Amino acid sequence: MNILFVTNKNVYPLIGGIERITYSVAEALRNIYGMRCFSLYTQENKLGKTTEDVFERKTCLKLENQVQQVAAYVKEDSIDVVIAQGSDSRVNNLMPMLREAVDQCEGVKLLFVYHQMPGFELVPMDGATLWNRLVHGNRAAAIKQIATQILLAVSPRLSQRLVEEKYKMPYEKSDRVVLLSDGFIPQYNHFVRGDEQRYCAIPNMLSFLKVAQGLVKQKEILVVSRMDERQKRIKHVLRIWRTAYRKDWTLRIVGYGEDLEYYQQIAKQWSLKNIVFEGLQNPLPYYQQASVFLMVSAFEGWGLTLTEAQQCGCVPIAFDSYSAVHDIIQSGRNGYIVPNNDIDGYARVLQELMYNDTLRAEMAANAQKDVQRFSRENIAKQWKTLLENL
Repeated sequence: MNILFVTNKNVYPLIGGIERITYSVAEALRNIYGMRCFSLYTQENKLGKTTEDVFERKTCLKLENQVQQVAAYVKEDSIDVVIAQGSDSRVNNLMPMLREAVDQCEGVKLLFVYHQMPGFELVPMDGATLWNRLVHGNRAAAIKQIATQILLAVSPRLSQRLVEEKYKMPYEKSDRVVLLSDGFIPQYNHFVRGDEQRYCAIPNMLSFLKVAQGLVKQKEILVVSRMDERQKRIKHVLRIWRTAYRKDWTLRIVGYGEDLEYYQQIAKQWSLKNIVFEGLQNPLPYYQQASVFLMVSAFEGWGLTLTEAQQCGCVPIAFDSYSAVHDIIQSGRNGYIVPNNDIDGYARVLQELMYNDTLRAEMAANAQKDVQRFSRENIAKQWKTLLENL
């Protein structure tokens, strides 16, 4: 079977979740089941090159004659299934073109995989962050975000109607919609009001093929995230650390993004100690040495960093801000789920883990064991079943 993955940027695993999971799925289908995988993307990513060892061919989509480009690509490489890796509006908006191209090729199916929490557009954004972006960031984008937040506050119903088309169009143009959690199916269908049999849920597989056991852990707390306050809310991490700080522990923040300087300014303003901004790095060594992992996102499609942390025996704490978090964390066994926005409660849980070595070790062991249900073999088998029964 030949699979064509369509992504926004060229697939470079260190850049972000969608690129990383696209690489992982393609690698597993290729190496376990002998499927041939191909890559089509809309723009080059300056931070990394397309991975060379997974895809048999990689092509950047040109702006002109896209239907003809895709149809020719599909025919030339005998593609059986086109998988559009959605979330970013650029890929979502390609669905009518992809449908038209696929319809020119007999027997080819089109899947739309949505890598985000349905309805995330309706989650409010912090006013201080909006102001910072207006003053220091992309002013045009900030003005658009402010207008969106005003409309959301004034007319939630109108805001919902405005985003419905983003969900309806991919649903109508695809043969199946794949979500990352069963809990997302009713949320997506809330906008579409379609047939729930057209959906299926396949979780993201584990990022790392092999992780050493019996890792010697340091007194380190870890965040791995894009520096984007709209979704990731790293300002919450700084608030939590201001409360939970212990002088023998270090907070390390790995990642890059437009709000990195903003966070560094806040850390300095609040005189936060034992905090290190690491920038863009391979996260694996950090997971391996850290003891506790923090996620404070306003929303997520899956939470790939949670399973990455669990793989490495790094105990995760997350806010109850999206339904898929319950697929990953069994609170009190292999991590903790804290009521959304409860900063004080989050700080108390973090302090408990920092003070209790025995509890931390038990939960780390549970995390490494439990997370294997998302192994590449298990998730690749789910993908194989779906692809063979379209």
